[in-house]
Amino acid sequence: MPQPQPNGGANASSGSSSAPAPSDADLAQAFKDLTKGEQQAAALERNLTSLESKLDALLAQFEDAAKEAETGKGKDEAPETTDRAAGGKE
Repeated sequence: MPQPQPNGGANASSGSSSAPAPSDADLAQAFKDLTKGEQQAAALERNLTSLESKLDALLAQFEDAAKEAETGKGKDEAPETTDRAAGGKE
């Protein structure tokens, strides 16, 4: 079983450059930045959800309009198509 490493464990023995440990102020700032980033991500997600809902509503309106137009055209054009196919007047 490996023995615990003093002063940081694996990082201390990894042979990396001797970068100074972050200060409490650095860690506090990093935490603030992380929190701010998470809040911004949550706001973006809310905005995207709202946009998605609006796009879904628009799509539903277009689909309904297309169905109505198709139904209307189908009734109006059916006799003309039949007349043309039978050699009727145009």
